[in-house]
Amino acid sequence: MSKIEKSQKVLGLKYPIVSLSPMDGITDSPFRQIIKKYGNPDIIFTEFTHVQGLLMAPWNTLKHFYYEEVERPVIAQIYGQDPELFYHATKIVIALGFDGVDINMGCPAKKVRAAGSGAALIRTPDIAREIIFQVKRGVNDWVKDGKLTGMSNKAMKTVEANVTIFRNRLKKMNIEVDNNSNFKGRQNLIGKCIEIPVSVKTRIGYDEPVTESWIKNLEKESPEWISIHGRTLKQMYGGGADWDELKKAVEITDIPIMTNGDVKEFSDIKKMLDHTGSIGVLVGRASFGNPWVFNKDYENMEISQEEKIRVMIEHAELFDQLNDSEEKAFVQMRKHFGWYMKGFDRAKELRSKLVRVRSLSDLKESLKEFS
Repeated sequence: MSKIEKSQKVLGLKYPIVSLSPMDGITDSPFRQIIKKYGNPDIIFTEFTHVQGLLMAPWNTLKHFYYEEVERPVIAQIYGQDPELFYHATKIVIALGFDGVDINMGCPAKKVRAAGSGAALIRTPDIAREIIFQVKRGVNDWVKDGKLTGMSNKAMKTVEANVTIFRNRLKKMNIEVDNNSNFKGRQNLIGKCIEIPVSVKTRIGYDEPVTESWIKNLEKESPEWISIHGRTLKQMYGGGADWDELKKAVEITDIPIMTNGDVKEFSDIKKMLDHTGSIGVLVGRASFGNPWVFNKDYENMEISQEEKIRVMIEHAELFDQLNDSEEKAFVQMRKHFGWYMKGFDRAKELRSKLVRVRSLSDLKESLKEFS
């Protein structure tokens, strides 16, 4: 099967596919909206959300699954270690109108791996396969009856209320939905029980690369595609991503493979595609403060300091609106300000101001003399 044929199996997209990588604490809806508007990647992934939290306390966790229609195709990423919980959580993902469900088997964070989740699943291949099986079972059972399961009445009402919000928004926008649409999530929102794809995001190994055995293990449950980061869990995000191991992953399976790691600018996308033979690339940290990196004309673009400030304010306004102008939440934007300022004149002076802002008005006041 050619790369072009494999790419079409991923939401019907054309080769090559360039996507925003899911990143905890980063890829919330305001960030994704900015990325989509100025970079327009082919696929958007959410932050990862724990399956137990979705089922036991959705009033706390569903905020991570807020999205706007402009983000499509948008895929929800979930994580955990209990296969049964994945089964029920998958139905929530579909009911909310996502275009796909992605299983996190790559997060290297200490708290995540200590619980046997994320990249720790590389050490428990049987559980990893069972998780994929249960997610796909959840999709199949949803298609049969469209019923949410595995929650208390209180949790069920919270999920249903959120589904209603998304459904009403779709109606208000008067978006036509047909069976040929790549956006399967929209069809689920209007009551059509449609199958959505199941994918996996992972790494090349735990302590050392085990690419061949690990990919062959995942292959047994036939995920629609696999996204693989070219580092082991032990490496975290240090050292270099091993593109040779990524190439190996592509060559040993017919499942479409998307690759990730050390894509620092747009020109690296072609380099990775040529080296690995993958159908697509996920871009992560290169997008920090730089939504334009996904643009095919990026290498010839000159993004002025004024433009970066304007987009930074737009990003902050989206965040402020989503979080009801809550100061405690707004401080989470500070890390983004530092990224947007990279390469600025008087960056050190400006950074010292912005690390202390607590509100949108504080931000705008601090930027007056720089814009």
